Amino acid sequence: MIDTLLSVFRISIKAIFANKMRAALTSLGIVIGVAAVITMLAVGSGTQKSMEERFSRFGTNILYLRQPWNLDESISSPKDITMNDVRAVRRLRGVTAAAPYISSGFAVKYGITETTIDVLATDTDIFKTYDWQLASGREFTQREVDTYAQVAILGDTSAKTIFNDVDPIGKIVIFDEIPFTIIGVMKKNGQGGFGFDMDEGTLIPYTTGKVKMNTGWKSENRRALDQVIIRVEDFNKIDELKVSITNAIRNTHKIHSLGKDDFQLDDFASFVEEAKAASKTMGILLGVIGAVSLLVGGIGVMNIMLVSVTERTREIGIRMAIGATSADIRLQFLAEAVTLSCFGGIIGVLLGIGVTLIVAANSTSIPAQLSVGSIVISFAFSAATGIFFGYYPAHKASKLTPIDALRYE
Repeated sequence: MIDTLLSVFRISIKAIFANKMRAALTSLGIVIGVAAVITMLAVGSGTQKSMEERFSRFGTNILYLRQPWNLDESISSPKDITMNDVRAVRRLRGVTAAAPYISSGFAVKYGITETTIDVLATDTDIFKTYDWQLASGREFTQREVDTYAQVAILGDTSAKTIFNDVDPIGKIVIFDEIPFTIIGVMKKNGQGGFGFDMDEGTLIPYTTGKVKMNTGWKSENRRALDQVIIRVEDFNKIDELKVSITNAIRNTHKIHSLGKDDFQLDDFASFVEEAKAASKTMGILLGVIGAVSLLVGGIGVMNIMLVSVTERTREIGIRMAIGATSADIRLQFLAEAVTLSCFGGIIGVLLGIGVTLIVAANSTSIPAQLSVGSIVISFAFSAATGIFFGYYPAHKASKLTPIDALRYE
């Protein structure tokens, strides 16, 4: 049996190399299909992992309290989110921290350096909500928050942008014509939710930001906060706490028992699940696109094998005349189709790995992660393509009679 298979394989290789250009063009569809499947699955997998890592930095035990962007028009006098809401939330059992959150962008000057920087106006609880840590200096104190102190804590990247290799601690930096003393520099942390990147930004007391710099989405109200970042102790009790927080804010806003909420409480865990589902769907879609490419390649294999059967009809007649059975003919042409597909699959795997590595090395916006599973599946699918699309030509060849084949011109 093994000798027969080896003999069939040798004949297949000989037949393929007898028409090198046609064999190469036939395999090209398989090469492109396999490479596309591997690359697209790698991009899908890398994107999903990147999103999971990014969200894991925020923590699934984080809640965001804010006014809805599309506020119900039936609410006649909606209340802004203020520090009264923050204090009400802080009093609840199970809440670790609640930090005011007001974001803005300011022009920054230090010496001859001029740039723009994202600023987060907040208070001391922000360090408890996101577990941010300092590389040098100190956090601002509650007294500095209460007295509208002009102090700032720079992110890792913003410190390097403004000061290069100079130690920023104690230096005076101008934010929109207002001097601030740098009291701390953060370790590299990354984004802290809702698009604020601590590495690229800076922290100041929320009182200073609202009163002296008029920051925030609602600058006309000096008491309004953009939102409140809430960290809960136990993720498993987050639904209970959402109810408690909702009741507390309704009480603070003096909303009637039958009235609608004029605020929104976002559960970050739901964002994570939605993002995972979206990235998984994208990965499946990318894989389907690659599979379609492979399907097109398989159709090309079938077309060429049908042409090959027609061209080699006399050869089939001669082989049958000297004793080859229909099964032998079927096996021979099927082996050629599978061999072509496997050769294309091997080259496609190498090409797909190469493209993925290049993408991963040269692009930060398109993450890519190779997996053994995607490589094995792609190669197996290429072999299956050869069997599936090669069977019909092989079956057609096996049904020829020796007399009709020998008479074929």
